[in-house]
Amino acid sequence: MNQIYQIQIPDSAGEQAPGAEETLRFRAPDGTHYLPEHALTLLRAAGAPFEVVRRLAEPDLPVRFLLPHDGAVLDPPPADVRMAVLARLLAEERADGSVHIRFLGRSGTVPADGFVLDRAGGSRCYVWQTVPADDVEQRLDLEERFSELRALVCDDRARVVLALGSGGLKLFAHAPALRLFEGLGFGERIEEIWGSSAGALAGLLYSHGFSPHAIEQLGYDLYSGRYRLSLRPSKLQLLRHLLKDALLPSSDTAAGFVDVARGLSGMLDRYCTHASTRRPFYCTAFNLARCRSQVLTAESVPEHLQGLILQAEAREAALASAAVPLLCVPRVIQHAEGEVPYIDGSTTEDVPLYSPVRKWDLDRSAGAESRQRLVILYVKLSGSPSAYTTHTGRVGKLRLLQTVAAAGIETMHRRAVALLQQRDDVELVGLELGETAADFFDTERIPDFIRAAKESFPIQLAEIESALRHRGKRNSGQRAGPRRGSAGLSHLSPWLRRIFGRAPKR
Repeated sequence: MNQIYQIQIPDSAGEQAPGAEETLRFRAPDGTHYLPEHALTLLRAAGAPFEVVRRLAEPDLPVRFLLPHDGAVLDPPPADVRMAVLARLLAEERADGSVHIRFLGRSGTVPADGFVLDRAGGSRCYVWQTVPADDVEQRLDLEERFSELRALVCDDRARVVLALGSGGLKLFAHAPALRLFEGLGFGERIEEIWGSSAGALAGLLYSHGFSPHAIEQLGYDLYSGRYRLSLRPSKLQLLRHLLKDALLPSSDTAAGFVDVARGLSGMLDRYCTHASTRRPFYCTAFNLARCRSQVLTAESVPEHLQGLILQAEAREAALASAAVPLLCVPRVIQHAEGEVPYIDGSTTEDVPLYSPVRKWDLDRSAGAESRQRLVILYVKLSGSPSAYTTHTGRVGKLRLLQTVAAAGIETMHRRAVALLQQRDDVELVGLELGETAADFFDTERIPDFIRAAKESFPIQLAEIESALRHRGKRNSGQRAGPRRGSAGLSHLSPWLRRIFGRAPKR
């Protein structure tokens, strides 16, 4: 049982003990100290004299810990850190009555009524917030707070698909979005999983039954060095390849500086070798032989979809979709027509939107779909071109390529959103990571990407819920008129107006 110890220590003895600044950091007004068991063990190992005045069990204290959004994006805090918070509250005489403490994780910001605290000797910046009892009593649960969004997604008249976008190592920022969707009960409603580039890798894992938590943990494993993955060339590699191309021109289609597929394939083999897809998985990739985008899937392809979709092994399809153009070696896939080289799916579709809608239209035309609406839950991770202009990367040429590519990707995505907003049978529900560090191949940035997603995605989802309620109220007061409109959405953020505002018809 987790316990807190109130101890009395002789004058000056504690200050002389090694590590006393950490172990004896919670001093009460009466001169005693409150320590969780972990800190007491450290104090005992240091040989400091002390006397235990009393022991307090966690269930006997009137302090309750809360998680934001009912734990949809954050795991519960470590037990030893939670006990350190209790020790602090006891020392400050704040553990009387009913106390609620919200755990905010390793947040980048500390609210005015918050504080930062880790266990003794710990270095993680865990953030906590005191919550008034009235706010706790009045707060609705997650399903009630997002009732309109749930009604939209859980409508039996709708096909629901998930679309995950590109973004390099930002792919692990998909995990908080997936956790939110599952917390709202959307997981059971998702019938198809689509991905492009990094989103194809995340979608592959998710379609194989990997939990959002497991995908997030894989990101932390890469960050901590448990897996080695070379994602960008050194200056020497760049120079060697450029000289080879200049002096020894070749018709070989395997252009690119880095073969990331080797490392990625080994990583995916470990997780996907003995598992099969539990839900249909589709990803986009660019066919270099035909110079056009294609959809790849391991599913059997009916006749009416054969002009849009080609069958390929799921891992090979995801690796082909993730082959960043110019930087990575294209992925060659064997089809009936021969060996076909593919590069990054985000070349034409940063987030799969057009392709799922095209499949939806073909299914309906062939009589394979009778439902009335397509709902696309999508996650966009790539930022605008401005994110790269001030980036101080090591290789200027790559930064220039990233800027040019980002400009094209952003333009195509916004155009696709604008066109799909004009359709009454398609609903887009999108989360966007926004501006983050431009170097999305730097493993050191993985925790920042995940943290940014955990902070921003719940806020965006709340804004989407607000927009749906506003739209419902507006439509209920009208006898006729379009289902969507830009009027009344000016109070929302620009990205949300792009999602719910109807693009003007020309």
